[in-house]
Amino acid sequence: MDRRGFFRNGLLAAGAIPAAALAQAESKPAALPMKYRPLGATGLYASEVSFGTYGWQNAGVLEAAVERGINLVCTCTDYQSGAAERAIAPAVKKHRDKLILSTGCNCNREVDADTLVKNLEGSLRNLGADHVDMFLAHMCDEPQQAANPAIPEAFERMKKAGKAAHLAVSTHSGSLEAVLRKAIDLGYYEIIQCKYNFMENSSQEKLFAEARKKGLGVVVFKTKAGSRESEVKALAGKGLEYNQAVVRWALTNEDISSVCCAVRSFDDVNNYSDAVGKELSFQDRDLLEIYRAAVENSYCRYCGACAAQCPNGVDVASVMRYQMYFRYYGFEKEAMARYSALDEGVRPLACAGCDAPCQTACPHGLATRENLLAAREMLSA
Repeated sequence: MDRRGFFRNGLLAAGAIPAAALAQAESKPAALPMKYRPLGATGLYASEVSFGTYGWQNAGVLEAAVERGINLVCTCTDYQSGAAERAIAPAVKKHRDKLILSTGCNCNREVDADTLVKNLEGSLRNLGADHVDMFLAHMCDEPQQAANPAIPEAFERMKKAGKAAHLAVSTHSGSLEAVLRKAIDLGYYEIIQCKYNFMENSSQEKLFAEARKKGLGVVVFKTKAGSRESEVKALAGKGLEYNQAVVRWALTNEDISSVCCAVRSFDDVNNYSDAVGKELSFQDRDLLEIYRAAVENSYCRYCGACAAQCPNGVDVASVMRYQMYFRYYGFEKEAMARYSALDEGVRPLACAGCDAPCQTACPHGLATRENLLAAREMLSA
């Protein structure tokens, strides 16, 4: 038996990799193989690290990710107005049979079934694909948005037409747990996707366990808790190690199917792939605690406590999120465009002369007014 055959049969016998995902591991037999987990009861096996496309991507980066065994690709028609989908299209076309392809559109507003179908058809054109494995009701901020009857109606139409196979929902709002609770109870979602990191939302783990028990796949993102490692002096020179630590931390939860990472470079492909298959170490935990201590009183969790006390109706979560995109993600133009699309009534225009009840309401002691004023100056054209 040659090396490739030995590698292949050994992995199958050990149960380290499902046959459905074998093609990814076989591409690099000498390397540490990617690991896979069931994506709920869909019958699909997702790589423990998945490819997130928010931000500009090129097909070569996805090519490299496929070689490393990454098979779950998460994109969205709202990412750069379809540019992210178009950027990865050449690699999607080449490797479509190896990929679990997910896309969707923003559902944090009232949307009808015809619009959802139209958006998916546009995404398929962007991607050069005839179907997606997962159709995503993206960014549902409130339970009633996840419960919009247009979503399952549109999905059934798309499934019947052979354009979508499984229905997913995502959220990262202050109502995250309420949205997950609703999605699980509704019974027709097959995958849930949400923010998950070591600084917040530990109570959502009970919902993950319930979701897995009921056959739902669980995909998590935003595991870096704000992506501010570059400004934490004690992490100087340890950014790559921190990135791996957050992935390994998330994967200690066996109810999670995959950790979605924003993959923007070849270094990211290698870095996140190398995080798989290694236990969370004491050094990893130390890095997480260094980060936690540094940003504890400045990292916005988007919990909504401050917005509930705002007399001016400022959309604090969106403003702070767009500031994060600008300052830490490097997406200046995208952040400014999203900010300018907000209604003037929810921008922080009146914060300077306000008594700032938001700051006393923040459970983490953030200087909310100052943060909002800084965001307004940063994001205004």
